[in-house]
Amino acid sequence: MREVIYSFLPDNGRDMEFFIDLTGISYCDETYRISRKSSPIYVFEYILEGEGTVCCDGKTFTALKGDTYILKKNSNHEYYSHKDNPWTKIWFNAKGPLIEALLSLYRLGNLSHIKGIDLSSYFNRILNNAKTPLDSGSFTKEASLIFFEMILFLHENLHSDILHQSEEAVLLKNYLDKHTKEQISLNTLAGLIYRSPSQTIRIFKQAFGVTPYQYLMKQRLDLAKLLLLNTNKTIKEISLDLNFHDEHYFSNYFKNKFSISPQKFRSSANE
Repeated sequence: MREVIYSFLPDNGRDMEFFIDLTGISYCDETYRISRKSSPIYVFEYILEGEGTVCCDGKTFTALKGDTYILKKNSNHEYYSHKDNPWTKIWFNAKGPLIEALLSLYRLGNLSHIKGIDLSSYFNRILNNAKTPLDSGSFTKEASLIFFEMILFLHENLHSDILHQSEEAVLLKNYLDKHTKEQISLNTLAGLIYRSPSQTIRIFKQAFGVTPYQYLMKQRLDLAKLLLLNTNKTIKEISLDLNFHDEHYFSNYFKNKFSISPQKFRSSANE
């Protein structure tokens, strides 16, 4: 049994909206077994090789190469490797209310065993960031954004009402997800599916219930919240990063949507 583990402590010991305290890679053997009662953390693990068993709150499943499993905070769980074909896996242990909020927002709250979706790149990026000589604050900033990308990717690939939408609508959504920070014109979107601007809006709204612009702005605001809570970027830097006209427009738009200014939103999370 061999493990490579990287550990982090919160800056100034303060509570954080999202924080990874441990991440690593485990080369398991037949002795590998972990058990927790009322777990204080979320556990995210991706299987590189081998197989094993996961038991969580009365449910049991086999996790194989290419699978991911999520063990939620407050769960009772136990997991162990197959004695003849033990796991090699990348994992991270995380905590903070942002995790539950994102899982709920993107309707992934009941997710525990993920099959057929390759999440290795997200786990590898988190692990590689942990290897570099960053302080815990810098690591948390990068890891929180990677985690957010992973949640969006899972939502896109798992949610049935997206999978059954028209190919044109999915193409538009995928483009918006990949270019959230960029200035995107309706003509650009229309050109992707060879439709008129009005047809493009109709196709997208029929599939997702909102216009492309409304969807893009919602994604930007979700990302803005993440940046406000987990980075030291100024309001001006965030507004520029997310392609708002200026910091005043960003602040007014944010306050109009959430009834709180970006600065107060950031401050209230640290109280």
